[in-house]
Amino acid sequence: MQKIYAGWSLLGVVVGVALLATLAHTLLVRADRTSFAWSLGAFVALAGTQGLFWAFTYPVNAATVFWTVPPDSFELARRQWEYSHAASAVLTFAALVAIVLAVLVHNPSAEMQIVQPAK
Repeated sequence: MQKIYAGWSLLGVVVGVALLATLAHTLLVRADRTSFAWSLGAFVALAGTQGLFWAFTYPVNAATVFWTVPPDSFELARRQWEYSHAASAVLTFAALVAIVLAVLVHNPSAEMQIVQPAK
């Protein structure tokens, strides 16, 4: 079973691209306060998933990579791993909702007000 996740680390590239794209969107819509707030929320939620992964999921992955027999602390490690994945899923869904709302509420005329000089 330990080889079941071989190659999953390559998906880190996708996570990195998602973080960069969300950050770019946040910076591009900064003139529109509502869209900016939703986009920033999406970025923070995605960054939070990374915080959860590195603080709770990865340590269990690293500790269990060579297990052939579950140790006494198996249930504690399994619970930490599962809860970190569940919390990450909630944050990822929140990021999806937030970025969709950022796009839907975006007001391009807010950018035009900043670009045009005052008369």
